[in-house]
Amino acid sequence: MKQVRLLFLVMALPILATAQQKWGGGLFLGYSNYLGDLVEPDFTMFGQAGPAFGINIRNQVKPSFAILGNLNYGKLQGDDANYDRNKERGASFSKSLIEFSVTGEYDILGKRRYNGSTFTKTLSPYILAGIGVGFGDPKTENGEAEIKKGNLAIPLGLGLRYDLNSKVFLALEYSSRLTFSDDIDGVSSTTGNPDDNDKYNFGGLKVGFMFGDKDSDDDGIVDEEDSCPTIAGSASLAGCPDTDGDGIADKDDTCPNEPGEQRMNGCPDRDGDGVADNADDCPDEAGLRRFAGCPDTDGDNIIDKEDNCPTVVGIAAMNGCPDSDRDGITDDKDACPNDPGPAEQNGCPDTDNDGIADNVDECPKDPGIKKFNGCADTDNDNVPDNKDKCPNLAGPSANEGCPEIKAEDKAVLDLAMKNVQFETSQAKLLSSSIKVLDQIAEVMKRYPGYGLTIDGYTDSQGNDFANQQLSENRAKACFEYLAGKGVAKDLMTHAGHGESDPIGDNNTADGRRKNRRVIFKLVNPK
Repeated sequence: MKQVRLLFLVMALPILATAQQKWGGGLFLGYSNYLGDLVEPDFTMFGQAGPAFGINIRNQVKPSFAILGNLNYGKLQGDDANYDRNKERGASFSKSLIEFSVTGEYDILGKRRYNGSTFTKTLSPYILAGIGVGFGDPKTENGEAEIKKGNLAIPLGLGLRYDLNSKVFLALEYSSRLTFSDDIDGVSSTTGNPDDNDKYNFGGLKVGFMFGDKDSDDDGIVDEEDSCPTIAGSASLAGCPDTDGDGIADKDDTCPNEPGEQRMNGCPDRDGDGVADNADDCPDEAGLRRFAGCPDTDGDNIIDKEDNCPTVVGIAAMNGCPDSDRDGITDDKDACPNDPGPAEQNGCPDTDNDGIADNVDECPKDPGIKKFNGCADTDNDNVPDNKDKCPNLAGPSANEGCPEIKAEDKAVLDLAMKNVQFETSQAKLLSSSIKVLDQIAEVMKRYPGYGLTIDGYTDSQGNDFANQQLSENRAKACFEYLAGKGVAKDLMTHAGHGESDPIGDNNTADGRRKNRRVIFKLVNPK
């Protein structure tokens, strides 16, 4: 009785430990046979077989593992008369065996049935092992030992299971019971094999079925424990599906069809910028959350994909490009980025409105023509005013735009040097000099803008200081006279040089006469 109590305790412990798991049951129909001293040879699968049947209760601990409580009946029998070698002994026995056992069953492919989706029919081999006890009322003839009514046994076996549906399955199973006695058949070790305990086997067809809690979505997880009872799912996600296989249940996954990250609520973040792809306008470029995941490389608050100048700080009005002078032309297209100007001048100003931008206009404040880079040619002599010393008088470029002095006018000036005379040792013009100065005034009128230099000289007679003063006064007298005749003072200069630079011999009267002179010279305007 102690052995029986221990067996029931061992059977109860796993059932109590898994009382919340899924339950099922089954029926067994097949045969049983005995292996021992009354069988020849020592092992036979079907020899002296008798009918067998049984029932079981199953607790499916995991998809691949179950614990079963079994109650089996089998007919065990053996007779020496069936074997020539043992006929003389004449022993026989028969026994109606009732066996209680607890077995563990490992289903090798069991996980295929519930692999995160709906139930899948599976053909799978399995192995079993456990502990049990068998009882029976023996009947023997010529036995040498008392047959025990109860024996401990170790069930070991294998089977092949096929699912008809999620509730019913069929299995072919064969299992052998190892015992701890050689007295099941009543043949003792005296006439039998002392090194081989008796055994018995069960083999046949099993029909299994699951019962108990409702599983609406047929995913192997009862509705009570299933967070998604109407949609097939996996046990790791409390019965909910995970379509994209990212470990986040579809019900909690914002992107159920794309593998993602927990921190992104199941959505992917390809560029790793912390903005999920489904909310990222630039999913392949790391950006900022405030710009919906798009980058702003130059930090001008205009995202790169809308910024025509993504690496240079710009303004929204110019699509992200800079416009330093705010003239509506971006700096990269503005020839004068710091000075506002019209588009027709490439962004450069045109101060004189002559159609030529200041940056290429050599005369930006005075209207001109393109031929002369924005400068005028007032006298039309093909010398622009900025290079024309006589902008109002036509003249060749060789003479800086000023007209060349005619030979007759040069002659007037040369004649004046000889004919402008003064009273002795005074700066008073002689009347004969007036006509010559008048001619010089007329020449000046013909060359407006030209300058006139007046230089006075003396001979070496007398005091050097007095000669210097006299030369200056005589040059000034000519200056004043010409000014009175209408020659602009700002066009004339006068100077005295005393007795310097003589052109004649001061030791002769003729030479001293040549040295007393006033030189008049026309010069180009400055």
